[in-house]
Amino acid sequence: MGKRFVPVRNADQRAIELYKTLREVEQMPLLKVEVGDGSKPIVLSDANDPNRWYAFTVDGFLSLDVAQAKAEGGTFMALKLSRKKPGKPRLPQTEVDRAAEAFMTGRDDE
Repeated sequence: MGKRFVPVRNADQRAIELYKTLREVEQMPLLKVEVGDGSKPIVLSDANDPNRWYAFTVDGFLSLDVAQAKAEGGTFMALKLSRKKPGKPRLPQTEVDRAAEAFMTGRDDE
């Protein structure tokens, strides 16, 4: 799967969403969350068993449904297995690919 195209105008919204989601998960007593760097910067672990952990990308972490996990007990596995319903992309992937190819080959008209 290719990288997700995030328009600059949406970067601030995603940063705020990431901040709020991290704060919400930090408040869950059965979980521990750490933020680092690299390709999978967010590590989620079981507070009672540090050997149970999983590393997420930012997109993967933002796709978790914290409300659903809380309703299912707020455990490590409940959050790891929860998923939000995917939103409809604003731009079709074919349009993103066409624009990227035009830019890389120098045929970009902007």
